[in-house]
Amino acid sequence: MQKIVAHLEKVLHCIVPFEKEAFRERIDRDSHLHWRANFPVAVVHHRSRMDESCKEVFDEEGQIGTGGVTPEIYEPEQLQELARKISGCVKQISYLCSGRVEEAYRYLPKRDGDKWKKVIDNGMFKATIELSVYDKEVPVCEIESQLRDLMRSSKEIPSLKVIGFVWVAIIPKCYDIERIFHHYFPDNWLRVEEETHTAYIGWNETLAEVNMRYFVCPPEKEQQ
Repeated sequence: MQKIVAHLEKVLHCIVPFEKEAFRERIDRDSHLHWRANFPVAVVHHRSRMDESCKEVFDEEGQIGTGGVTPEIYEPEQLQELARKISGCVKQISYLCSGRVEEAYRYLPKRDGDKWKKVIDNGMFKATIELSVYDKEVPVCEIESQLRDLMRSSKEIPSLKVIGFVWVAIIPKCYDIERIFHHYFPDNWLRVEEETHTAYIGWNETLAEVNMRYFVCPPEKEQQ
């Protein structure tokens, strides 16, 4: 994880002012690892679990086979294109860090009746990287809620639950969200100060080890 974090820190220092597209273009440079942006981690398993708009797009793309089941093998670009056309039938993460890039990946359901078929690790998955960018000050409780949604969604993917998890948060200069990092990544976070923004990087060796039992902002309390 240290090499992954060090690379991300280097990338953040090179992008001033911060831009998502610049981050995407630079992240795969000067790294022995591979970084896939907007990586699809799940796709709806069966036509019966789709809404009408998803059915229409999947039918048009020929992505529903015999028995109403979607394919097991996809090139990432195929699912990314489906996600661009219609939301709700493909789940994506900001970046997947891996030791090797494959042309296609396998997606399988745990049970036949499951809504989602989920990506299977090719043996080279290293970490999930989620990127959150805030161009204005957002309440800490709202940011925490968004982080928890990201982690909860990835924990539902067995292949992601057992690999590293990294959260990169870009916030306005002088805005402080350290208590979120102290809470979820107590010994594994750092701050990158630049002229136009502050970047935080928090990480854990496996997503499963991130403790989500307790909150910075308990749900029963009024959000700040």
